[in-house]
Amino acid sequence: MARKPIVKIDCVEVWRQISNYLDNEVEPELRAVMAAHFKDCAHCSAILDGTRNVVKLIGDGKAFEIPAPVSQRFYVKLDQHLAAPRPKKRGR
Repeated sequence: MARKPIVKIDCVEVWRQISNYLDNEVEPELRAVMAAHFKDCAHCSAILDGTRNVVKLIGDGKAFEIPAPVSQRFYVKLDQHLAAPRPKKRGR
């Protein structure tokens, strides 16, 4: 049975898939939908750019270890942000 192509994607799903997107490990249909989302969503586009920059920083050999308390706070904030309800966009 053929799968139906994904037509739209929300920000949370984009964030979940952003690493796979950067690594070119998403299906072509999902990649196209995500690319369209990045064109329409400044917030997700900024996250994509930021994630890409982090990957470059880590890969340049000059990476440094983040202190555990800072890392833990980051992950707590990230979890809270991802779990928070998103306001509905107007006009869609």
